[in-house]
Amino acid sequence: MNDSSTTVAYITGASRGIGRLVAEAFAEAGARTVGFARPSDDLESLRDLAAPVIPIAMDVADPVSVLAAFSEAVEVAGPPTLLVTCAGSIDALGPIATVDVERWWNAVTVDLRGTMLCARAALSLMLEQGSGRIVTVYGNLGDDGCEHVSAFAVAKAGIARFTETLATEIEGTGVHAVCVHPGFVQTPMTEHLAFGVEGRKWLPDFGPHAADHWGDGTGAVDLIRRISAGHADALEGRLIHVGDDLETMCEVGNREPDHRRLRICQKD
Repeated sequence: MNDSSTTVAYITGASRGIGRLVAEAFAEAGARTVGFARPSDDLESLRDLAAPVIPIAMDVADPVSVLAAFSEAVEVAGPPTLLVTCAGSIDALGPIATVDVERWWNAVTVDLRGTMLCARAALSLMLEQGSGRIVTVYGNLGDDGCEHVSAFAVAKAGIARFTETLATEIEGTGVHAVCVHPGFVQTPMTEHLAFGVEGRKWLPDFGPHAADHWGDGTGAVDLIRRISAGHADALEGRLIHVGDDLETMCEVGNREPDHRRLRICQKD
């Protein structure tokens, strides 16, 4: 990680899953790292790591909680140079006709509203500095019209479009925003999809094949590390997959600005 000692990384959803992996990696590389999540023993355990992460309780869907948590983070770690929004939910599986409306909306709220509120809070601080990078997190479950995952699909599509719009609005400010697809990583969330009661009921074909495709998240961590170092600034607003050739994408993006833009339904 380039000049890690000057990196101040804010990671949401840091108590578990990909968020925790990213937070641990940045702390181990020497960055001042803040991990945000709802209160839990998992969140508090971040302070006990060999390379400690500063745990701060936050509800990403509550604007008052977000602002208070960011204010605390600035006091203890300084303003962010990097924000990674990993907080998400997969708690509203099932057919649109019968899924619980409040659970559906809560899942969308955690993912989409949470991403917007945290990006907004970080953006105000980054614009004052004239630099910073915001990384949002995508997931392609639902891209092909997969049934029973409408809340997740809607939220992630919204995050991708949100990131594209954000990048357009902040172009030229020194702050950059990209959206990352971390790949299929074994986390409590994907384990719930594969083996939980609702996952087995509504996605019966998912679990039997999950173990053949799960990764450990190292590719996602490396990609976010490179984004933090500025290697993807030419792709602001773009959805970047963990398996993409970043150098080639940046070369094309520099030559053809429209290539940087998201195309959810683009086919080869």
